[in-house]
Amino acid sequence: MNTFKFRKQFKRRWRRWKRTAWMAASLVAITILAYSGLSISSHIERLLTTNFSEATTAMAPVTEERSEEEVQSILGRLGSETDRLTSVVMETHYICGIETEQLGKMALPQLKVLLQQHPEWEAEVVTTDTLQIKKQVDDLSPLCKEQAYISVDAVGNLNLYEGRPAEEKVIRTFFQMDVGSLESSLPEGVLEQLQQGIRVQDKDEYNSVISTFSDYAIDGPHKEELRNGG
Repeated sequence: MNTFKFRKQFKRRWRRWKRTAWMAASLVAITILAYSGLSISSHIERLLTTNFSEATTAMAPVTEERSEEEVQSILGRLGSETDRLTSVVMETHYICGIETEQLGKMALPQLKVLLQQHPEWEAEVVTTDTLQIKKQVDDLSPLCKEQAYISVDAVGNLNLYEGRPAEEKVIRTFFQMDVGSLESSLPEGVLEQLQQGIRVQDKDEYNSVISTFSDYAIDGPHKEELRNGG
């Protein structure tokens, strides 16, 4: 085995060992808090113990961890008292829709584990007592799946609506369309259907409708975004 491969394998094993140690520390901390009479949110217990068995498995895949410097920078803005509790707010950003969830309160040791376990989440210190976590989900939100419509407004903007278009609750505007070309090119009744609203219930339907009408987008920033895959 050459030196490069040895170093690479050693580095992976070291990351697994660190992850296992932090998971074990989190469980100990949870036990201490419980005996101290402090309530622990079930959400936090789930987040802290997720993939613990995977972390201790030699063949489990290893993802790139958040750097120690970044973690310390975030925690440093929350103070230095290890037993001080911080409110954690989870903000989930979907393709369509945003959901906010209060995860409860955590002490610094648990926050450290959480940040290291999920390097893909953005973390922002809102106040010294509140940490906001943002995660991206490549899907429609449950609310959008229940009541999202895509429709065109009076000036030709293709919009995403919460509920029927008549209620005018616009979530997002995609681009402005050449309605004249749209009306003359598509089969009879399609424009009327679009004006009434096309129901989208999953990611595939959502992307399909936008792709279908993107050919009629008027040149501008929105069309350039579509060309670039936005």
